[in-house]
Amino acid sequence: MKVVKFGGTSLASADQIKKAVEIIQADEQRQAVVLSAPGKRDSQDIKITDLLINTHKAKTAGQNYLPTFTKIRARFVELVELLNVTVDIEAELDYIQEKIEQGTTLDFVESRGEYLNSLVMSQALGAEFIDAAEVVRLTVDGRVDPQSYELINERVTKVTGRFVVPGFYGTGPDGEIKSFSRGGSDITGAIVARGINAEVYENWTDVSGILQADPRIVSEAQPIPEITYTEVRELASCGASVFHEEAIAPVRDAGIPINIKNTNSPTDNGTMIVPKRSTDKQPVVGVSGKKPYRILHAEKFMLNRYPELPGQIKDALSQQNLFAEFDMKGFDTLAMLVNSNNDFDTTAASQYINTNTDVDDCSFGMTVALVGIVGAGLSSQTGLLGRMLSALDQNGIEVHSISYGGSQMTALVTVNLEDYEKTLKVLVAQMQS
Repeated sequence: MKVVKFGGTSLASADQIKKAVEIIQADEQRQAVVLSAPGKRDSQDIKITDLLINTHKAKTAGQNYLPTFTKIRARFVELVELLNVTVDIEAELDYIQEKIEQGTTLDFVESRGEYLNSLVMSQALGAEFIDAAEVVRLTVDGRVDPQSYELINERVTKVTGRFVVPGFYGTGPDGEIKSFSRGGSDITGAIVARGINAEVYENWTDVSGILQADPRIVSEAQPIPEITYTEVRELASCGASVFHEEAIAPVRDAGIPINIKNTNSPTDNGTMIVPKRSTDKQPVVGVSGKKPYRILHAEKFMLNRYPELPGQIKDALSQQNLFAEFDMKGFDTLAMLVNSNNDFDTTAASQYINTNTDVDDCSFGMTVALVGIVGAGLSSQTGLLGRMLSALDQNGIEVHSISYGGSQMTALVTVNLEDYEKTLKVLVAQMQS
């Protein structure tokens, strides 16, 4: 059995939902369906979930929420009519409006897009609807309760054909509807896959897999055929928007592969996320980055005798609403990359650290971009990292620092801020050569 999860862009209109129905019906193994709420139909449109959140905000603030809720109502009434299904959508919407009037929680309101969309899809498929509130349990802090896997398994044994489960929400310890963070439908898909011990978890979106780099910067970036769970996490930690990290944990524990597929181009292979892979043909899977950072240089004689010092510096930074995301240690020196999305007084910040920690001296240096080169083959292919760094040098890109070894599959380099995009392009070209 396969689990198929469709994202908001894949379900934004009746035509898109019809594509999803065709994809599901094309494979008898696609028995478990998990859905997001309808997304944007065009660049000027608003996602259903955002409309629902705006509705709750307006009601909570004592404002007129009806104009926004009317837009939601119109979207779903239109879907039911165009798909020619028998859902009593008006009654469902009336109930939701009644709950809003009563002051229900944001979690309940923002989850109704997935709920209504799944009711519609179950009718379009002739499948059984299973409310996520019945089978998905969340902890107080919004994480997956392992009890969910047993509840899904027990519930599915009573189903004879396909079934549809709304994504994004479940039931909290208090018995009330509780939602995941945004992107939570991916998590629901993984929970269902783990619960039924699926052969594969297909995640359908609007791109043909995970790309080697941000396509807005590197237009030549290609889909990654195969990548490990760990490599996905490494890319994400370096700034890539790849796959919700909490959606990896359930299937990773069970060794279930994830296939990222394109609803608008269903014959494309997409990307397979797997436990292990061969690195012979593809030693490096991708590059990603973050910017801007200011480099904080700290000095302390015999630094290794003061293991508490990095923590002291980070605490001092946090007192000034600054945060260090990466650090590199020398014998008597320590360098940290401090997120500098907002301008700050570097002189005042360094004086505060000098006064409130045990450093001998510290100061802020230049503004840089951080780029991560990710691939399990970095550790196994001799000279690979050297060739990639040489390509940067040959293209006039100065590398200010290199960090490799903390993770055997990720090399971190810092470059001039103005060289950020060029760096990604050069590295992708090197990967493809």
